[in-house]
Amino acid sequence: MRILVVTRSYPAPGDLYKYPFVHRRVLAYREAGHDVAVFQPGPKAKASDHEYEGVACRTGDGAELQRFCEEWRPDVIACHGFSETMWELLRRGASAIPVRAWLHGSEIPDFMRQKALVAPQSEREAALDALNVRCNFWDRLLDDFPERLKLVFVSQTSVELARRDWGEKLVPSHYAVIANPVDVELFEYRPKAAEDRFRMLLIRPFDSHTYANDMAVEAIRRLQKGDGAHRLSFTIVGDGPLFEDVLRPLKDLANVSISRRFLTQQEIAEEHRRHGVFLVPTRLDTQGVSRDEAMASGLVPVTNAIAAVLEFTDESCAALARPDDAQGLADAILEMLEKPQLFLERSKAAAERIRSERSNQIVIPRELELLEEAANG
Repeated sequence: MRILVVTRSYPAPGDLYKYPFVHRRVLAYREAGHDVAVFQPGPKAKASDHEYEGVACRTGDGAELQRFCEEWRPDVIACHGFSETMWELLRRGASAIPVRAWLHGSEIPDFMRQKALVAPQSEREAALDALNVRCNFWDRLLDDFPERLKLVFVSQTSVELARRDWGEKLVPSHYAVIANPVDVELFEYRPKAAEDRFRMLLIRPFDSHTYANDMAVEAIRRLQKGDGAHRLSFTIVGDGPLFEDVLRPLKDLANVSISRRFLTQQEIAEEHRRHGVFLVPTRLDTQGVSRDEAMASGLVPVTNAIAAVLEFTDESCAALARPDDAQGLADAILEMLEKPQLFLERSKAAAERIRSERSNQIVIPRELELLEEAANG
């Protein structure tokens, strides 16, 4: 097939956290023998190109998309970051090509709503205005659902989030549910040793309170009060507008290493090898790809028992605290410190669960089958 990936964001040198999960798909589709091109909508009439790890990404407006489609003649479009502006661009610039649109979170009105409610007051009004625009778009689209379009949800949790606004308008023929894939060759499993449970890793953007980095900070502070605190080490890597404020309480702690930067996926895999516990609290998720990548490497995630997390983990392969419970996160870590065998069992089970449910070898063929079905009409 000739697959055109139209995506709101794509990684670039120096800007690595822009939908890296889309980049992993592009590589996997190519490895499976398909021709894949990447297009990123942009406001400028003059097209531009950038390359990331051997993949060229073109940025341009609707007219450029139309030119690109007429020249390259894709069989199907795989869309990520689907929105009212992207659909308008696809409607005008690629009107005859079937579209499969992945919904990762912010495309879904209730996800936007919950994110707006935990945003700072200064940002909330703009977020709610954007929500209204998104709701109006979906009302119109679902009332006259295009034959060439099919939605792809990454979890059953995200389907239920959508139903809160869409109700019976969302019918089974409109969508499929396929989790995001995990590259288990990149995120290779190497059995952990018991002492790895003392080495903890947090890799996160710091641009939204939904990531709950503040909860991680509070859990780390509470762990400093125990008798064995000197044995613990924490590595924190990330960036974003909340970085300094959220991490300020930890800046003078000797056992906390803080690095303000983004990592390549290869660098993330290297950090996985050096640690045993992945600290990944959350207030809002549709899946949790970074958690799943860490699990693939054998790290035990310490996270919160919200709906999307419970869909993909349980106590056999993760340490779960109640929602918004920093003390619960600390207690979950302490339990594994006291029970090394529990840590080792969870580590092995985490790697096995990813490989049995969400590896590239399982998910990518399902995605390609969906795209081929669309391409064949």
